[in-house]
Amino acid sequence: MFTRTRLLLLLTVLGFIVPNAMVVVFVAEHGVDLGRYFGNWFGTLPSAQLALDLAICCVGFIGWSAWDGPRTGVKRWWVTLPATGLVGLCFAIPLYLLLRERALDAATEVAGRLER
Repeated sequence: MFTRTRLLLLLTVLGFIVPNAMVVVFVAEHGVDLGRYFGNWFGTLPSAQLALDLAICCVGFIGWSAWDGPRTGVKRWWVTLPATGLVGLCFAIPLYLLLRERALDAATEVAGRLER
């Protein structure tokens, strides 16, 4: 059975592997050329639009996780900053949601024990 936690774990793993595999392919073809890599992000108007859209989403997500993490008991909410900056939202969002799901499950378990 596919639980919410397993789905989030799968998406976290895929969100880490897929973009990093693409970086490996780029480096294999072009070497470590950061200027070219980031220059390609803004090579066309549609790619610039997507890059800026993602940048705005990154800021919004990091801000939201900084607010939501302490409120919901996610102890390591701050991992969203390096996860977003070093890999991307496709890794950071499912990772944070997985941490959040586990924190909420733990809180529910504690509340259940207290009721007994």
